[in-house]
Amino acid sequence: MSVTLFTELKNIGIDEELAAKVSASLDPDHNASKKDVLIMQEAILQHQVRSDQKMADIKAESDARYYQQKAETDARYYELKVENSKAYAELKTEIHTTINRQYLVTFGSALLTITSVLAVNWYFNV
Repeated sequence: MSVTLFTELKNIGIDEELAAKVSASLDPDHNASKKDVLIMQEAILQHQVRSDQKMADIKAESDARYYQQKAETDARYYELKVENSKAYAELKTEIHTTINRQYLVTFGSALLTITSVLAVNWYFNV
C-alpha cells in the first residue's frame, strides 16, 4: 500500500521526500507522533499551493483569451457601427432628396394650375 500511496502522492505533485515521509507515517507498523500530523499538513499545503498555482495559470490564460476575443469583437462592432452610420446617412440623404423633389413637383403643379386658371379667367373676361 505504501508504494501505491507514494506513487499517487508523486502523481499529484508532492515532492519525493515529503511523499516518502507521508507514506512512512501512514505505515501500520509506524508509531504516530505530532510530527506525523505536521507532515500531513505540509503535504496538504504543498498540494494546495500547486493547485492554486495551476488555477492562477488557467485563469491568466482564460483572461488573456477573453481580452483577445473582446478586442476582436469590439473592433468588429465599431466597424459595423461605422458602416451602419454611413448607410443611414446615405438613406437619409436619399429620402430628403426625394421629399424635396416631391415638394418642387407639387409646388410647380400648384403654380401651373393657378396660372392656367388665371389665364382662362382673363381670356373669358377680356
